Amino acid sequence: MAGADRSHGAGAASSEAFRSVGAGGGALLSGLHFGVTVLVTFFLAPYMLRRLGDTSYGLLSVAWELSGYFGLLDFGLRNAIAYYVARAAASGEPGGLRVVIRNAFWLLCGITGIGLLASWPLAALAVRWIQTGPLDESTVRSILCLSFAVLALNLTGTLAGSVLSGLRRYDWLVVTNIAGTLASALFVVAAIEAGAGLLSVALAQAAGTMLPWVMQQFILHRWKVISGLWPPALDRPVVNQLTSYGSANLMMRVSELLAFQTDQLVIVQHSGPAAVAHYHIGRYLALHARRLTAALSAVLAPYFTALSASGQAEESRAFFLRVNRWTCALAFLLLGGVMALGRPFLALWVGPRYLSGEFWQRSDTVLLFYGAAMILRSLMAVPYQYLLGTRRLRVPTAALAIEALFVVAGGVLAIRWKGLAAVALVKLASSIGIAVFTLVPYALREAGIPVREYFFRSIVPALLTGIATGVSALLFRHAMPISSWAQLFLAASVSAAAGAAAFLAMSTAEDREFLRRKLRTPLG
Repeated sequence: MAGADRSHGAGAASSEAFRSVGAGGGALLSGLHFGVTVLVTFFLAPYMLRRLGDTSYGLLSVAWELSGYFGLLDFGLRNAIAYYVARAAASGEPGGLRVVIRNAFWLLCGITGIGLLASWPLAALAVRWIQTGPLDESTVRSILCLSFAVLALNLTGTLAGSVLSGLRRYDWLVVTNIAGTLASALFVVAAIEAGAGLLSVALAQAAGTMLPWVMQQFILHRWKVISGLWPPALDRPVVNQLTSYGSANLMMRVSELLAFQTDQLVIVQHSGPAAVAHYHIGRYLALHARRLTAALSAVLAPYFTALSASGQAEESRAFFLRVNRWTCALAFLLLGGVMALGRPFLALWVGPRYLSGEFWQRSDTVLLFYGAAMILRSLMAVPYQYLLGTRRLRVPTAALAIEALFVVAGGVLAIRWKGLAAVALVKLASSIGIAVFTLVPYALREAGIPVREYFFRSIVPALLTGIATGVSALLFRHAMPISSWAQLFLAASVSAAAGAAAFLAMSTAEDREFLRRKLRTPLG
């Protein structure tokens, strides 16, 4: 059956589908999507709070938070799809591409069906654990059911997005996702302005969420990439490949979820919600800087897959060092500024009371340890994508699982030992172990990159960038105490310019050529 599909599918896919976006363009587009999402949330959240009130807004937030965990039901298949699509595209096998898509589609359809059946019972169970306040219990149950159902549909709906990622068509992937983000916000505002009920607002949000799926499916149908899905047959070898990669990816995602989400649960159980607020405020800037770095590097795995599939080992090695240098430099610039300017930012944002008191209970202490942890985690951003893109999953899966256990157990002990900042200190210790002693050395060994070359070509420029950023920010604070947002933005601009200048001073001719090329053709 697979052979028949290959012969039938050869040449069927439009050449447009294989006009991939360059890695730099993909990272820029991913950063653009991240920025749009942050901006929409920044403006939409206070509007919804004013118009809906704390209780209704909180319910919608909880519903989508719960549904995020439900999204793990894809068993890691979406990343598996992107990997095998990238391999098929790099090998020039349109028929093989269709085999992967057909098997993935029917697998996800089955999981989606189970998720839809489970959505109402799960909503009925979840409502028992939520203080509904003045809201009607049936409304709460309906909103939870809707969010679970949308996430179940999301499993199959985002198949097209995984295919676009594997084809490295981040132009269309990001455009459609941004359209969905903006549409979701506009639909919500329209529903609220029309005086619609809370369930209608949730439906409006769901409609915006599903819009990119429709657009992406249309694009792939037009390119003749998605076709021949009927009849619903599965090829055991292909299914085994998808589920093998997917199960490892699922384990890594669960481990990362435990490592980054359980700290607040540990704190609220021991010290209450007020302590969680202090902790969340402390980690806010560093966590978002890390998320931006992760968003930019997340596009790299399909490029490593393509280089590996085509046997370009030397090109893969050079690509690794180049993108790692840029990613680490950006992370050190951001986090150097965050750690140097974090205290005045917190004073302006939430007030000085979060910066006073016992050392281990202060938000700025949390920022200090958490920021250092995120700097170390930025070292593994590109190595992690290399391991995903070349299907070296065993070591990262085991390492992340061990780290998750360490973070959970260590957090329980740390909050009782010293307090809030000790939980962030556990994160710092785990980041040293996972990045410095595990994933980075393993990835370098597998890629054939000497540690000395990696250090001088990637880490030294990043270190100098971070030092220049942090030192200039501290000098600015010493010369002019920061007491207004205007002064903070000026300090951030000056320190960022110093960091960028330091990186450019250390840059290679290849770096400068890359910048010139991006200015001429951003998506090239």
